[in-house]
Amino acid sequence: MSKLDSLIVLINSMDSSDKRYFGLHSQIYEGEKDYQLLYQIIQKSTFDADTVKNEFKKQRPQTSFEIICNHLYQVLLEKLSTKDTETEIEFQVLKAYQQARFLFKRNLCDESQQLIKKFKPIALEYELFSHFILLAKLEIRIYNQLEFDQIDEDTLVKKQSKIESISRQQRAIENHTGLYNLISLRQIKQGQVRNEAEKTKLNDLAFNELQAISGQSKDSFEAQKLHLLFQSAYFMKTANPKSSLKVYRELNELFENNRKLWGNPPYFYLNHIRGILNNLRWFGHYNEMPYFIDKLKNLQTEHPSAVTTIQPLIFIFESLMLTDQHLFQEALNHLVKTRNDPSEKQINLTFATHSEIALQTATVYFWNKDYRQALKILRPLLNVGKPFSQLTQTKSVRFLNILIHTELHDFEYLESEIRSFERDQKMRNKLFQSEKIILKSIRLIANKNDQIKYRKELQKQKDLLIKLKDDPFERQLLNSFDFIYWLEKKVEIKNTLVP
Repeated sequence: MSKLDSLIVLINSMDSSDKRYFGLHSQIYEGEKDYQLLYQIIQKSTFDADTVKNEFKKQRPQTSFEIICNHLYQVLLEKLSTKDTETEIEFQVLKAYQQARFLFKRNLCDESQQLIKKFKPIALEYELFSHFILLAKLEIRIYNQLEFDQIDEDTLVKKQSKIESISRQQRAIENHTGLYNLISLRQIKQGQVRNEAEKTKLNDLAFNELQAISGQSKDSFEAQKLHLLFQSAYFMKTANPKSSLKVYRELNELFENNRKLWGNPPYFYLNHIRGILNNLRWFGHYNEMPYFIDKLKNLQTEHPSAVTTIQPLIFIFESLMLTDQHLFQEALNHLVKTRNDPSEKQINLTFATHSEIALQTATVYFWNKDYRQALKILRPLLNVGKPFSQLTQTKSVRFLNILIHTELHDFEYLESEIRSFERDQKMRNKLFQSEKIILKSIRLIANKNDQIKYRKELQKQKDLLIKLKDDPFERQLLNSFDFIYWLEKKVEIKNTLVP
């Protein structure tokens, strides 16, 4: 990704508080600078790199675009990371360590020790064990520099023992994290257990995880969280949704009892809820989803700074519950109600979030046969610039666009768009099997001649798609839209036409 592409993605990720902070701390009182002009152009553009570059060159023909681009990137990185240090406990503790280290190097040992004494308990309270170790080791260095004038042997031994104890706990968590990452990788790349060899490897991993949890503090949030996350992944791999749901509830209770660790905005907890909802949807446990969606709704009043993140999640999952169950009229009613709610303003959304909302909105219109309206929703997303063209949401948007034109019988456009799509995917890697099947089915629909042969071939493609549903590599696209149901309806229609 080029520096300009990275810059476009970075600016697109900024929420209203980020933009306000940057505006207040970018020295606008000295007059408009070239990097500020570039910032404004990117905000107003359609996120296309060539459009941004051409517009900047038009207004500043004598200025080096590459230099300004790099400068804006560095300024944004500095300002936005500074903003995080002012609000997140982790950064505050790390900043305190840097200040204490600076004071120590300037021989201000008392001042350095005061900072260490203040932030060591905070580091332990928030389970920032690596930060605690940095502070504690610096404290010992200061005592050493002062020739241990202010400490006796027993106190020194206790402080060193505490460092060793926390270090062991940190190593145990790192080992536990490694086991969880391993089962997550297998879950993503292999899916459910398919044979005895995979089952044996999974059970060996589960045994190692039980050993890892047994050696850790029972009060540690991180240890309990990793154990429950591991269990949820284990039950997903063994296709045990009932046990998986039980773990989800335990995990949510653990989060609820440790609210101080969420952060503000509570992105950590939001990602946890989103993961649960995705898993419940995958298992088809739609009756369990409202419980967790209500958790999101409650967060809106507690964390107003996260409203632009929470509201899209609520809309998307409430709507998916309806479309997944083929309750298309109800989904349309829900969409109309959401659009008429003045609190549901789609402002300051990242491209990925906006794409998810647009994709689900267009899906609702599609199933209700309002293809023109669905196309209107998708059109602004179809010609995005390079930084966003590789996102999964963009691919799903293009596929839905192709289905819409299929329903509109715009076959001349379809042939061109399918060739373009295949060319783009082959340049990046390759077409997935599900993508090939869907595109072949669309070509069959566009070029049908023999009705009986056409019906049999379409049924064959649907059956092939069903077999791929549990494939972890094919899952993401098939989960974005019910292509299997769409093909099923196409086969049913043709069955009524062919004697």
